[in-house]
Amino acid sequence: MRLTLVGLLLFASTALGQTVTFSATGNVIQNDEIVVSAANCTSQRTVTFQREGRYCDTLYLWLSSDSSCTREPAAADVLLQEIAANDSATSGSLTFTASQALVRAGATCESQTTTKEFRLCASTKRLTGTIGFETCADTLSSIGSPTIDLVYDPEPPAVPEAPTVTGLDGALGATVKAPSDASLMVVEALELTADADGGVVLGEVVSSREQTSSNTAFRLEGLENGVEYAVRARAIDAAGNTSEPSPITRGTPIASNGFYGGYLDAGGAETGGCSAAGGSLTGCAMLVSLGIWLSSRRKRS
Repeated sequence: MRLTLVGLLLFASTALGQTVTFSATGNVIQNDEIVVSAANCTSQRTVTFQREGRYCDTLYLWLSSDSSCTREPAAADVLLQEIAANDSATSGSLTFTASQALVRAGATCESQTTTKEFRLCASTKRLTGTIGFETCADTLSSIGSPTIDLVYDPEPPAVPEAPTVTGLDGALGATVKAPSDASLMVVEALELTADADGGVVLGEVVSSREQTSSNTAFRLEGLENGVEYAVRARAIDAAGNTSEPSPITRGTPIASNGFYGGYLDAGGAETGGCSAAGGSLTGCAMLVSLGIWLSSRRKRS
């Protein structure tokens, strides 16, 4: 009998717990953040919520200007939705913009030149106790999860260092060092053209590649062997801000004729008692290959 009573009391106590769970489709939320650039300051973001439990007081869903969710929304905050205790709706959606939050906090998209964070809050007075013995708390508690921050980030990432460039056949290989605030890196190959004064200036981008910042090796395809190009890198952060371009590094694609062609290009010659055996292999090269094959056969037997 005592075990049954304990079980009923635990169930009753659990049933009183209030929770609000936030979620969103696509990539609106990344690493528990909604990151917005200056270019997207007025773009709408939508988050859905699911609530559970019994409520004894109003549920506030709002953006806090100081990351505190244990109070009622104030003038500097954005009240997104107010749900009465007797409202039976258990889910819904919240739509807001960074510009809306900034204006309430006394700023604008243009005047806010540094990163500003807001907290997505769900707060209410908790109903505690067991069924039949409930009490409503005097102060508000934060009941939203996970902890979601709206981050307005108008600052571009740091300028990358000049890439290291290697000549390949019809391409250039580039290695970059990503700044710590970069999410993506873009590497570009540009034409080098002569100006009216006989100098060299940057022309059009002829090859470009974008990769995550953790992948630091790039291959720029579709280039002409023997032609010199300028290679530069740009960093892109989580908000979509793009850095200024890095200093350039020059590089020239180099034609590759394979191992034997490279040997001849480097000054190698067919000498000794071997005669040409047709194609690109000499009779000597064929005999050497045959000797290696026979030696490996003997070792296995």
